[in-house]
Amino acid sequence: MPKEPRRRSDFQKVRSRARKSSPIPKIIVGIVVLALAGGGVWWFMNRDEGGESAGGTETNLTYGSSEEPCSLVDAGPLESVVDGAKPEAVGDAEQKSTGWVQSCSMTYGEAERATALLEVESTSFDSDPKASVNFELGTKSIAEMGEAWTLVDPAPSIGDQAAAIARVPDDGGTANFHLHVQDANSYTVVRLSVTGDAGLDQEGLADLATQIANGYLENWRDA
Repeated sequence: MPKEPRRRSDFQKVRSRARKSSPIPKIIVGIVVLALAGGGVWWFMNRDEGGESAGGTETNLTYGSSEEPCSLVDAGPLESVVDGAKPEAVGDAEQKSTGWVQSCSMTYGEAERATALLEVESTSFDSDPKASVNFELGTKSIAEMGEAWTLVDPAPSIGDQAAAIARVPDDGGTANFHLHVQDANSYTVVRLSVTGDAGLDQEGLADLATQIANGYLENWRDA
């Protein structure tokens, strides 16, 4: 008995069954696509933006940490004021929650009859903006120093921003000058006290403190 010829619909059924083949290749392709997408998201979240690490800390900082802060202080400008007296230097440095804090205190002569006293205190932060914020917070105390202190306006030209106050008694007593400097990721305060015998006015104190601060920051950058 002759076979009945196949109809067109029979071929369509065969092709339909062929299209319904194993789903494994599609699953593999899907996994590859998801892996590529995930890798792209990871790269985007961890990419280096403007020299900052994934933790938001700048990697190329201008100022680091010094275990010997007194070695950064060039007190040469004070030699003409202290009449040859040698300083007794005391340094300190430690890591705190705010950043690396280092300080140096230099006393010329006996403590009770010192010719001059120089204090340099600095903090290096992990970013420039943090140093700027702390400068603003630190200089707010200037307004609370009392009537005996005078705001130096304009402030000495040093660093990214600076502020200063001075106290020069009319009776020739001990004169004081405080210079606040923010430069890059550092915030530094220079406190200078000299006896009235030095004959320094506010301008002379400002020049002296600025020279000391400039030398300190330069040595710190090169350390």
